[in-house]
Amino acid sequence: MFSITETDVPERVPKSSPPWVWVGFLFAGAFFILEVLFVVLDLDEASINVVLMLLVVGGWIYFLVCVYQIHKILDELSRSRYPISPGEAAAKHIIPFYNLYWLFKWPSELSDYLNGKGRVRIIPGAALGLMLLLAMLLRFFDGAIGMTFVFAVMMYISHKVKRHVKTVMGVTPDQLPPLPDPNMFSRPLETATSPAQGVVEDSRAG
Repeated sequence: MFSITETDVPERVPKSSPPWVWVGFLFAGAFFILEVLFVVLDLDEASINVVLMLLVVGGWIYFLVCVYQIHKILDELSRSRYPISPGEAAAKHIIPFYNLYWLFKWPSELSDYLNGKGRVRIIPGAALGLMLLLAMLLRFFDGAIGMTFVFAVMMYISHKVKRHVKTVMGVTPDQLPPLPDPNMFSRPLETATSPAQGVVEDSRAG
């Protein structure tokens, strides 16, 4: 593992697109609607729990998709020098106990990278990790609120990454002004004849 600073190789515009984080809010919305219907319509608890569990699992999988996609962009930005690969970023979330550490590790690397480049400012990775941890814990009290909080944090992260990419796109080589011709510095200076000097020479000739 190593940190990438502004002194490293120039970034390149990534080919991958940012994740559609807003899709995650659809899982949270569906969870909330089912909770309301369960109370209002007095639905069967066993069947509704199965559907709610499927929504939680689906939202969790989509969270991992967002994490993967964000790290894929970072990998392309850094020319494959970013310390965390996309697959690693997503897969380590499913390792018991280690995943608690991982909730702080990858946001810290991401925050250090973006702040180190200086194109955008993002809050410290420890704060991002704490918000993600709280969001995960909230799922045990209310799945809709927990998922909403999770994807709200992911939307913030995705927004910062997209802004960073836009600044990289704004300084691509084809958009920079052309470099000066190096031969211009080797050309001898030509002595220009001023109008006053020309008049003096004409009077002398007369």
